Amino acid sequence: MATSIGIDLGTTYSCVIHYSSEGVETVVASASGGELTPSVVHISESGEATVGDDAKRLLTRDPDNVIVGIKRKMGTDHPLEYAGRTLTPEAVSALILTRLAEDAAVALRVPRDELRAVITVPAYFGVAEKEATAAAARIAGVDCPELLPEPVAAAYAYGWGTDAATTSLVYDLGGGTFDAAVVGLEGGRYRVWAVDGESHLGGLDWDGRIQDLLWEEVAALEGGDELRYEEDVIAAVETASEKVKRQLTGAFTVTERIRFRGRTISITLTRERFEEVTRDLLLRSLTASERAMDAARRAGAPAVSRILLVGGSTRMPMVRDALSRHFGVDVELTDPDRAVARGAAILSEQLLASQDRRAITVHGIRRMAAGMARVTSVLPRSVGVLVCTSREPYSETPHVVHIVHANAPLPIVRQEHAVATIVPNQRRARIQLYEQGGNEASPRVEDNRMLIEGEITDIPPGPAGTKVALRISVSIDGRITLEAMTGDGTRPLVVEAFMHGVLDESELRAQRAVAGSLRVMG
Repeated sequence: MATSIGIDLGTTYSCVIHYSSEGVETVVASASGGELTPSVVHISESGEATVGDDAKRLLTRDPDNVIVGIKRKMGTDHPLEYAGRTLTPEAVSALILTRLAEDAAVALRVPRDELRAVITVPAYFGVAEKEATAAAARIAGVDCPELLPEPVAAAYAYGWGTDAATTSLVYDLGGGTFDAAVVGLEGGRYRVWAVDGESHLGGLDWDGRIQDLLWEEVAALEGGDELRYEEDVIAAVETASEKVKRQLTGAFTVTERIRFRGRTISITLTRERFEEVTRDLLLRSLTASERAMDAARRAGAPAVSRILLVGGSTRMPMVRDALSRHFGVDVELTDPDRAVARGAAILSEQLLASQDRRAITVHGIRRMAAGMARVTSVLPRSVGVLVCTSREPYSETPHVVHIVHANAPLPIVRQEHAVATIVPNQRRARIQLYEQGGNEASPRVEDNRMLIEGEITDIPPGPAGTKVALRISVSIDGRITLEAMTGDGTRPLVVEAFMHGVLDESELRAQRAVAGSLRVMG
């Protein structure tokens, strides 16, 4: 019998929660007893992969073999070499998922292979990042029926069905990513109106500004310039920066001393100074929030009347103060570390109960799971095809024609775009799909990033200009499917393609073997 869990797979910390059909929540403790597991992995020469608090402690003792912030590498070709093994970001994430699943199996007293997990991803993650996360679950052997955008998970956790008149901005500032999503009611159904964000903005960047101040102190030491490149010194500075940031949440002034190689540096930092050196980071999040609210307004959403804070980094007082001043609405902070995992757990149990035709209690209301509404999301980035249009003799101007657009409601089913052959009896055609790279959709190739590359084959013979229909579908959890048809829509064509930054089946099997050769410890 399957057991549902929700996993918040974070950049710096992860959390697992089980939500029963009776509405009882169980937070899965890590191996060291905490409710959060650091998303940190240490690979030893002896073939052990230590995940969590113990791995984080090894950061100052064996920094060369510790991996942090792997979530920021998802969807990229960024292999890592440790202890004679080559691991992709998917494999490293799989090691974290393995540890989380094993902890859940122990806590819930069920076999690990009976767990069914909804795993969260940033709403502003692109298609490749989401596919890479799904691949990580496969490598770990974790049954993941669905990926869930983090702001949508937060909407479930905050009780989106309890106040139909409320349109909310979910402000999700985690350790490494930032999402802004406008969530509310349309036609009796709860939906995300618009999303925006940055995949490289989070608590790590606030830590980095404290590190800059610490490096100024290191530079003042004799030989300080050389120390900046020593791994143990880097690890000590990084560890201290997070500690200072956390202390400034509850104090106005913090003094921290760091010892390494028989030397000591000291820094005294006020909250005011901290806010000053990170003001531009906060402004980036406010700007993304404004873009999301503007897009929601254009889509017909009612005005936002509250802001829901999600993610551990929203504990910084500057965040709540700035949002309140800037937008002039109520700002709510309720258990930001667990909100995303809680929402994922609620949906996970809802999916399982619906399959089993059971009732489920959510926020004190009990009903049949199959009849419960879903919070529908949107596509975060426009997706289109590369085309070459001859504008002058003997010249071609490549550009991207977006077929599906940012903030289109999901799922998207077979959105069609016609392309044409350029020579008589052309039997093959190269196809390149691109995804919006910046905050705004642009036809310029350099403003987009390649997503899918391949070839359409078996095109029927015909004159130049013979039509071929491309069909793009995007699932409810943001995963993409590409099809091609003859221009009259009567016959499917063969599409042979691969997705950039995502493992193919042979690579996935190889990474499963590599990850499986490591003993996962906690």
